[in-house]
Amino acid sequence: MYSLLIDCSHKVNFIGLSNDMNNWIFKRNFHGQPFENLIENLKSALDDSSIDHSEISHFYTPDSPGSTLGIRVTQMMIQGLLNTCCLSAKVTHYNGLYLSALSLLEDTVDIAKNNYLITENGRHSWNVLKIDTSLKMKPEIHQYGLEDLSELQGYFYYIPQIKTWSDPKVDTNKLDYLPQRFLGSIKLISSLNIDTSLLSPTRNTYVKWNQG
Repeated sequence: MYSLLIDCSHKVNFIGLSNDMNNWIFKRNFHGQPFENLIENLKSALDDSSIDHSEISHFYTPDSPGSTLGIRVTQMMIQGLLNTCCLSAKVTHYNGLYLSALSLLEDTVDIAKNNYLITENGRHSWNVLKIDTSLKMKPEIHQYGLEDLSELQGYFYYIPQIKTWSDPKVDTNKLDYLPQRFLGSIKLISSLNIDTSLLSPTRNTYVKWNQG
Protein backbone atom coordinates (compact mmCIF):
# COMPACT_ATOMS: atom_id res chain seq x y z
CA MET A 1 0.00 0.00 0.00
CA TYR A 2 1.06 3.57 -0.60
CA SER A 3 1.16 6.95 1.14
CA LEU A 4 0.22 10.13 -0.68
CA LEU A 5 1.27 13.63 0.41
CA ILE A 6 -0.67 16.52 -1.11
CA ASP A 7 0.25 20.08 -0.18
CA CYS A 8 -1.40 23.08 -1.85
CA SER A 9 -0.84 25.52 1.00
CA HIS A 10 1.80 27.73 -0.67
CA LYS A 11 2.68 29.22 -4.04
CA VAL A 12 3.95 25.95 -5.54
CA ASN A 13 1.72 22.90 -5.10
CA PHE A 14 3.17 19.45 -4.44
CA ILE A 15 2.09 15.82 -4.83
CA GLY A 16 4.34 13.02 -3.59
CA LEU A 17 3.78 9.25 -3.56
CA SER A 18 5.76 6.89 -1.30
CA ASN A 19 5.53 3.23 -0.32
CA ASP A 20 7.57 3.42 2.89
CA MET A 21 7.89 7.15 3.76
CA ASN A 22 11.62 6.77 3.14
CA ASN A 23 11.76 7.58 -0.56
CA TRP A 24 9.48 9.15 -3.13
CA ILE A 25 8.20 6.86 -5.87
CA PHE A 26 6.84 9.91 -7.61
CA LYS A 27 6.85 13.63 -6.85
CA ARG A 28 5.53 16.60 -8.74
CA ASN A 29 5.42 20.36 -8.29
CA PHE A 30 2.75 22.29 -10.15
CA HIS A 31 1.42 25.83 -10.26
CA GLY A 32 -2.06 27.24 -10.52
CA GLN A 33 -5.20 27.18 -8.44
CA PRO A 34 -5.79 23.81 -6.72
CA PHE A 35 -9.51 23.83 -7.60
CA GLU A 36 -8.51 23.98 -11.28
CA ASN A 37 -5.38 21.82 -11.41
CA LEU A 38 -5.24 19.45 -8.44
CA ILE A 39 -7.44 16.62 -9.73
CA GLU A 40 -5.75 16.58 -13.13
CA ASN A 41 -2.27 16.49 -11.62
CA LEU A 42 -3.21 13.79 -9.11
CA LYS A 43 -4.66 11.59 -11.84
CA SER A 44 -1.56 12.09 -13.94
CA ALA A 45 0.72 11.27 -11.00
CA LEU A 46 -1.10 8.02 -10.22
CA ASP A 47 -1.29 7.03 -13.89
CA ASP A 48 2.43 7.64 -14.37
CA SER A 49 3.16 5.47 -11.32
CA SER A 50 0.65 2.76 -12.33
CA ILE A 51 -1.06 3.14 -8.95
CA ASP A 52 -4.81 2.84 -8.42
CA HIS A 53 -6.61 5.10 -5.95
CA SER A 54 -7.66 2.05 -3.93
CA GLU A 55 -3.99 1.26 -3.18
CA ILE A 56 -3.54 4.45 -1.15
CA SER A 57 -3.62 3.64 2.57
CA HIS A 58 -2.49 6.97 4.07
CA PHE A 59 -2.89 10.62 3.12
CA TYR A 60 -0.72 13.43 4.47
CA THR A 61 -1.81 17.05 4.06
CA PRO A 62 -1.41 20.34 5.96
CA ASP A 63 -3.99 22.05 8.13
CA SER A 64 -1.88 25.22 8.56
CA PRO A 65 -0.31 27.61 7.84
CA GLY A 66 -0.89 28.77 4.29
CA SER A 67 -3.61 29.37 1.74
CA THR A 68 -6.99 28.63 3.31
CA LEU A 69 -8.41 27.92 -0.13
CA GLY A 70 -5.62 25.53 -1.10
CA ILE A 71 -5.82 23.68 2.21
CA ARG A 72 -9.62 23.34 2.08
CA VAL A 73 -9.72 22.22 -1.55
CA THR A 74 -7.15 19.53 -0.82
CA GLN A 75 -8.95 18.32 2.29
CA MET A 76 -12.27 18.20 0.40
CA MET A 77 -10.72 16.14 -2.39
CA ILE A 78 -9.15 13.72 0.10
CA GLN A 79 -12.47 13.38 1.90
CA GLY A 80 -14.11 12.52 -1.41
CA LEU A 81 -11.55 9.76 -1.99
CA LEU A 82 -12.11 8.45 1.56
CA ASN A 83 -15.84 8.25 0.87
CA THR A 84 -15.47 6.42 -2.45
CA CYS A 85 -12.34 4.43 -3.29
CA CYS A 86 -10.06 4.74 -0.23
CA LEU A 87 -12.51 3.67 2.44
CA SER A 88 -9.96 2.31 4.93
CA ALA A 89 -7.23 4.93 4.38
CA LYS A 90 -5.97 7.13 7.20
CA VAL A 91 -5.34 10.87 7.11
CA THR A 92 -2.61 12.78 8.95
CA HIS A 93 -2.83 16.57 9.06
CA TYR A 94 0.44 18.35 9.71
CA ASN A 95 1.68 21.86 10.35
CA GLY A 96 3.92 22.85 7.43
CA LEU A 97 5.88 25.41 9.44
CA TYR A 98 6.71 22.73 11.99
CA LEU A 99 7.84 20.15 9.42
CA SER A 100 9.94 22.83 7.72
CA ALA A 101 11.59 23.64 11.06
CA LEU A 102 12.29 19.96 11.69
CA SER A 103 13.92 19.70 8.27
CA LEU A 104 16.13 22.67 9.10
CA LEU A 105 17.02 21.19 12.47
CA GLU A 106 18.04 17.89 10.91
CA ASP A 107 19.98 19.36 7.98
CA THR A 108 21.46 22.80 8.51
CA VAL A 109 20.81 24.59 11.79
CA ASP A 110 23.38 25.02 14.55
CA ILE A 111 21.34 24.42 17.72
CA ALA A 112 23.96 26.22 19.82
CA LYS A 113 22.56 29.48 18.41
CA ASN A 114 19.11 31.03 18.60
CA ASN A 115 17.39 30.21 15.31
CA TYR A 116 13.80 30.98 14.39
CA LEU A 117 11.53 30.09 11.50
CA ILE A 118 8.89 32.70 10.74
CA THR A 119 5.94 33.18 8.41
CA GLU A 120 3.03 35.58 8.13
CA ASN A 121 -0.03 35.18 10.33
CA GLY A 122 -2.42 37.43 8.47
CA ARG A 123 -1.80 41.16 8.21
CA HIS A 124 -0.87 41.99 11.75
CA SER A 125 1.42 39.33 13.22
CA TRP A 126 4.04 36.65 12.59
CA ASN A 127 4.06 32.96 13.42
CA VAL A 128 7.39 32.18 15.07
CA LEU A 129 8.83 28.75 15.81
CA LYS A 130 12.16 28.39 17.58
CA ILE A 131 14.38 25.76 16.01
CA ASP A 132 15.84 23.79 18.91
CA THR A 133 15.52 20.42 20.61
CA SER A 134 12.02 21.27 21.88
CA LEU A 135 10.84 20.53 18.33
CA LYS A 136 11.20 16.84 19.22
CA MET A 137 9.31 17.13 22.51
CA LYS A 138 6.66 19.86 22.68
CA PRO A 139 7.01 22.42 19.88
CA GLU A 140 5.08 25.67 20.21
CA ILE A 141 4.26 28.37 17.70
CA HIS A 142 4.21 31.92 19.08
CA GLN A 143 2.69 34.97 17.50
CA TYR A 144 4.55 38.28 17.44
CA GLY A 145 3.27 41.67 16.32
CA LEU A 146 4.65 43.30 13.19
CA GLU A 147 7.20 45.40 15.06
CA ASP A 148 8.04 42.88 17.78
CA LEU A 149 10.35 40.41 16.03
CA SER A 150 13.30 42.63 16.96
CA GLU A 151 12.73 41.59 20.59
CA LEU A 152 14.16 38.21 19.64
CA GLN A 153 17.92 37.86 19.36
CA GLY A 154 19.11 35.33 16.84
CA TYR A 155 18.99 34.21 13.22
CA PHE A 156 15.74 34.20 11.25
CA TYR A 157 14.62 31.92 8.46
CA TYR A 158 11.55 33.18 6.58
CA ILE A 159 9.03 31.22 4.49
CA PRO A 160 6.70 33.71 2.75
CA GLN A 161 3.01 32.99 2.38
CA ILE A 162 1.14 33.53 -0.90
CA LYS A 163 -0.22 36.80 0.48
CA THR A 164 2.40 39.07 1.99
CA TRP A 165 1.73 42.55 3.33
CA SER A 166 5.08 43.71 4.69
CA ASP A 167 8.64 42.46 5.00
CA PRO A 168 9.94 41.29 8.38
CA LYS A 169 11.57 44.04 10.43
CA VAL A 170 14.61 41.82 10.97
CA ASP A 171 17.27 40.37 8.67
CA THR A 172 16.16 37.00 7.32
CA ASN A 173 17.24 34.13 5.13
CA LYS A 174 14.27 33.65 2.80
CA LEU A 175 13.46 30.01 2.07
CA ASP A 176 11.21 28.20 -0.36
CA TYR A 177 8.48 26.01 1.12
CA LEU A 178 9.51 22.46 0.18
CA PRO A 179 7.14 19.62 1.13
CA GLN A 180 9.38 17.22 -0.81
CA ARG A 181 11.76 17.46 2.17
CA PHE A 182 9.13 16.32 4.68
CA LEU A 183 9.62 12.53 4.44
CA GLY A 184 12.24 12.34 7.18
CA SER A 185 10.29 14.69 9.44
CA ILE A 186 7.09 12.67 9.04
CA LYS A 187 8.91 9.47 9.96
CA LEU A 188 10.43 11.23 12.97
CA ILE A 189 7.14 12.48 14.41
CA SER A 190 5.61 9.06 13.76
CA SER A 191 8.35 7.31 15.75
CA LEU A 192 8.59 9.73 18.69
CA ASN A 193 6.00 10.68 21.27
CA ILE A 194 5.88 14.36 20.33
CA ASP A 195 3.19 16.59 21.80
CA THR A 196 2.05 18.74 18.85
CA SER A 197 -1.00 20.22 20.60
CA LEU A 198 0.53 23.72 20.62
CA LEU A 199 0.87 23.78 16.82
CA SER A 200 -2.86 24.06 16.21
CA PRO A 201 -3.87 27.51 14.88
CA THR A 202 -6.37 27.87 17.73
CA ARG A 203 -3.69 27.10 20.33
CA ASN A 204 -0.91 29.40 19.16
CA THR A 205 0.46 31.59 21.95
CA TYR A 206 -0.06 35.29 21.30
CA VAL A 207 2.95 37.20 22.53
CA LYS A 208 2.33 40.88 21.84
CA TRP A 209 0.86 43.24 19.32
CA ASN A 210 0.13 46.87 20.15
CA GLN A 211 -2.01 48.50 17.49
CA GLY A 212 -0.58 51.87 16.54
